[in-house]
Amino acid sequence: MKNNTNKIHVLDLNDRPWQAIKCGTKSIEVRANNDCSDFDYFQIHGGDIIRFINNTTGESLEVRVVDVRHYKTARELLETEGTKRTLSSGKDVVGGIDSIHSITGYKEAIAKNGVFAIEVEPN
Repeated sequence: MKNNTNKIHVLDLNDRPWQAIKCGTKSIEVRANNDCSDFDYFQIHGGDIIRFINNTTGESLEVRVVDVRHYKTARELLETEGTKRTLSSGKDVVGGIDSIHSITGYKEAIAKNGVFAIEVEPN
């Protein structure tokens, strides 16, 4: 039976990862549930749509969620998913961990709740 309950989620995104998703060089968005946001990433499922709003330009980009995978650590996520698909910075695993942990509240949130790899493709 087909799931007709797919949802549209609207999420802010910085310009560099927004551009990387738009041009197809980044296919995994990394997110963590933290105290600075009231959005629960456990709500996102395969088949849902994400409308990313570019924090710099205000442009929107819609993508379809292929799958959502949950990891205990940023290292586990980056080593499993690969840095090329997850990072727009070109950093290696260590640099990627530092970058992810530098997002306000993420280091503590990941230690407590883990981190999500949200695989997306153009809608």
